[in-house]
Amino acid sequence: RMDTKALLHRQAVEELFDDYAETFEDHLVGTLDYRGPEVCARLFQEFALRGASIAGVVVDLGCGTGLCGCRLRQWVEELVGIDVSAGMVDIARTKGRDGVVGGEGRLFDELVVADAAAGISRRPPGSVDHIVAGDMFIYVWSIEVVFRACATALRPGGTLIFTTESMEENESECGWIERESERFAHSQRFVVGACEAQGFKVEHCDRIELRREPGRRAIDDGAAAAPTLVA
Repeated sequence: RMDTKALLHRQAVEELFDDYAETFEDHLVGTLDYRGPEVCARLFQEFALRGASIAGVVVDLGCGTGLCGCRLRQWVEELVGIDVSAGMVDIARTKGRDGVVGGEGRLFDELVVADAAAGISRRPPGSVDHIVAGDMFIYVWSIEVVFRACATALRPGGTLIFTTESMEENESECGWIERESERFAHSQRFVVGACEAQGFKVEHCDRIELRREPGRRAIDDGAAAAPTLVA
């Protein structure tokens, strides 16, 4: 069960993105020059597809309006989106397979309004081939809980590809910190340890500039990692 602080945080994130939904894409892509979907797509090709042309069941965790999903759609038989914000999911539901509102077909085969851990836990154990979580863990109170749920949902050999916001090892003794932006940042050591605790083998972890913020230098928005579940 969620403790009070975690529950309040989840509710705050839900309200933030419900209010933000209509302007989300313009701000993230236009103002912040967000590159997360491109990074996740590249990692998906390299560590999930591994030369194959198509993947089975893929979950876009924290799918938002579908920015990442539309990059993955071409390689996926069944694309499932999970997001805590009903407002963001409503927009994702209007998009076609090309990621355009009103486009032909459906971008997502299934959309679920739920927080990350609860949403992925609804999938039968071992039923998901790959999970992608772009720009989602920066809003998650406990990444360990989500990693545990992902490990259960993934089939043996499945992959979890995600981004986090980075921090230096000496910024916090516990390995994570909540910044003034109200986003969570994690050290690489903490992220790798949390993955390995759930049976993941971390194959790749890199520091990549994912976004820019007005009036500031381009910020390093953390480690893009592609862990693989060991069978």
